[in-house]
Amino acid sequence: MTEFKNFNKDNNVEKPSNWGAEAILIDTEWLGLRAVKKIRTAKSYRIKELDEHLRRSRTIIEARLLHIAKEVGVRTPYIYEINLNKKTIIMERIDGIPVKDLLNNRNFEFNKKLTLVKKIGRLVGLLHNNHIIHGDLTTSNIIIKDDEIVFIDFGLGKISKDIEDKGVDFLLMKKCFVSTHTDHWKEFFYAFQEGYKETMKNALSIFRRALKIEARGRHLHEDQLINDYKYLHRH
Repeated sequence: MTEFKNFNKDNNVEKPSNWGAEAILIDTEWLGLRAVKKIRTAKSYRIKELDEHLRRSRTIIEARLLHIAKEVGVRTPYIYEINLNKKTIIMERIDGIPVKDLLNNRNFEFNKKLTLVKKIGRLVGLLHNNHIIHGDLTTSNIIIKDDEIVFIDFGLGKISKDIEDKGVDFLLMKKCFVSTHTDHWKEFFYAFQEGYKETMKNALSIFRRALKIEARGRHLHEDQLINDYKYLHRH
């Protein structure tokens, strides 16, 4: 993937710090390495004991997901330190190009965009085949660093064998393509499905479930959406 090396990275790196729905990200260092500290802040609207439990368990789950994803072949940030008392994770800072910016860049060849999306589909298939649910699959949470595809922010993720969970996760990518990459969303979604089918053993079952979930959520008949799913209208 050397075609990414000469891409202009100005204004395409992560911000020094970010506020999220469940955590704060702070730019920091760890033993001389550039790092990010993720702090799960207390929520005053929750019962204190419940809040403590949720923040602790989500910290543990996210760290576990980052580790397991690497084991199955999906690059994620390296974890440097975990503090369960403070509900923090210090991890590798991923300075690179968000896939969102690449897909929206007119100077990046369209065929290379499709190739990239297909590779992303393969990686999501690997995650799902190993029951890893990302929870926030968007092209903003996938970064190109040193020609590697890196998945970040598993804060809403979980381990699940449930086909419904995988269908919902899969559908997040379609929603992202439609809302963020509107002009070519169907081409991207088709390429994503191609890659996903190569690594996910029961991909067709996931496609069918995603179709049902989408139709149900949008109050549409499945026939109105089926052509968005590359492999379903052929069966």
